[in-house]
Amino acid sequence: MRLKLNLFILFALNIFLINLIICPVRAQEEIVRAKIGIQIRSDDQIVSAKSQDDLNIDDLIRIYVHPEKMGYVYVIHTDLKDATLLNMIQQKIQSSTLVMPSLREFYQIDGKSAHETFTIIISPDELAEVLKIFKDGSTTYNKWNKVEEPLVKKSKIDLSQLIDKPFSISGNVRSVKGSSNLDPFVNELQIYSGKSILVKRYEFKVKK
Repeated sequence: MRLKLNLFILFALNIFLINLIICPVRAQEEIVRAKIGIQIRSDDQIVSAKSQDDLNIDDLIRIYVHPEKMGYVYVIHTDLKDATLLNMIQQKIQSSTLVMPSLREFYQIDGKSAHETFTIIISPDELAEVLKIFKDGSTTYNKWNKVEEPLVKKSKIDLSQLIDKPFSISGNVRSVKGSSNLDPFVNELQIYSGKSILVKRYEFKVKK
């Protein structure tokens, strides 16, 4: 009886040690990282946007996304009334920076809404729930919010699992419309991380 008990304890200990070895690897594999930034051009000034910033009417913005690995990139805009899928693209080129709307164009703030929100999602796999709700290109904010919030919660990362190592930006800076060029702003992009997927949200207030 004592021999069987000892064997059971030894077996349980082995399983525990194996989990200690495997779990950090799994946690590391689940981390999704990307360099993301929004450039704001206001009159003659060019700045990098913070997660919550003020915008002026007629300000220009441009979105930059550089995933660490190949995957799917979704960019959604909402004014807290309507939500629009600005872009869904599968990044098939390693080390490629996506620029929206293009390297020569900007989105312009028209002042029709007091709030402008951009949600950037990077996922290793296609997100069926996002495609479903945006099958017509746009939907209401309330419907999008019911999809967005679970994605945000899913992406929340345990800081103890975060591996804070840099990754370089090399290769092309590529716009949605296909042109490629060098853009010094990509050097200012910050690294963001998420678990399973990465969700980065910018919420702007528009000053009138």
